Amino acid sequence: MGLFLSHTTALEALRRWDLRHRLAKGGRCDAPVPTALPAEKGLRRAALRVLPPAEPSRPIEVIVSTGHSGARANGLFAHVTQAPLPAGSAIRISDHVVCSAPELVAVQMAPSLTLLELLCLLSELLGLYAICPEAEGGMFERSEPLTTPERLRAYLDALGPRPGTGLVRHALALACVRSGSPRETKLALRLSLRPGLGGYGLGLLAMNEPVVVERIYDPGVTGIRRPDILVGRPRDATLSGAARIVAVEYNGRHHDLPARITQDANRSNELRARDIPEYVVRREQYDDLDYMDGLVARIRQNLALPRIGMTRRTAEKRRCLRQQLYEELEHIDGVHWNGRERALERRLRAGSSDEMARAKELVPVEAYGLE
Repeated sequence: MGLFLSHTTALEALRRWDLRHRLAKGGRCDAPVPTALPAEKGLRRAALRVLPPAEPSRPIEVIVSTGHSGARANGLFAHVTQAPLPAGSAIRISDHVVCSAPELVAVQMAPSLTLLELLCLLSELLGLYAICPEAEGGMFERSEPLTTPERLRAYLDALGPRPGTGLVRHALALACVRSGSPRETKLALRLSLRPGLGGYGLGLLAMNEPVVVERIYDPGVTGIRRPDILVGRPRDATLSGAARIVAVEYNGRHHDLPARITQDANRSNELRARDIPEYVVRREQYDDLDYMDGLVARIRQNLALPRIGMTRRTAEKRRCLRQQLYEELEHIDGVHWNGRERALERRLRAGSSDEMARAKELVPVEAYGLE
């Protein structure tokens, strides 16, 4: 009997550098769920060999078909799943070890995550990067995402109504697709989430999608640019002479290299030649709420979006929500999934002693971003 890695342990396995080419091909397999936790200690050592070299989450999470969720043996933690899994729910990573496919990982982890954590998880699974703490910059790039929205929706349909599926469906409509880095993901979420969640409510059209441009140095010759983020008006809106789309670039430290500065200037000029305004955000600007507010005001002008009238109280509340969104995203590192604990602490700090006692017995609604 082998091991079926699940939840955060499966996510760590999917982030293995040496599996990136195999995962890019999208290979899935059918694997039986073991009936119980294995007695032999050798299987735990086999699991450690297929996890990243950095210290993996403890304990190692696996799924079994019988017993009790929470059972432990030989450093393994059991999650019981009695209903059969759809075809293609696993990825084989060694002779004795399989792990949950990306679509199943999202469902397994969703009930324990806040909405923002789930959005960051989905954006990585749908993105062009893998969080890898031991790598330079804390990530590596993928040539193709681990999954797509279409594949994820099809898997949810095949899985049926199980814990986590509704949360994933809800979050999928808000997640980023083909983001190139965790920071791009967080910037796109701040720009696109509705104001009630602390976002600016801009329409997220695409990320790192090809845009055909004309080369500045050789008129008539076309090329491809892939802006980090494209935001725009609804597709059926009238433009009244305004730009349909605006590009937003997040420039990290690697953009300070001399060769990269020239490349970035070429990209900006070629996009402008296509009447696509481009704005660049650096970390210092990303951290400055006043600057971000002003930047989005300019983007809204480019898109000819109407001014939003609101009372001073509403404006102050929304600004607080934008600051809270920024702060919570800063806590999410893709390794420590403790957002629900932070949400509960905030709720306890705001409540009376009686409410605090009751809150300890409740799952905080705001953890799922539904308020």
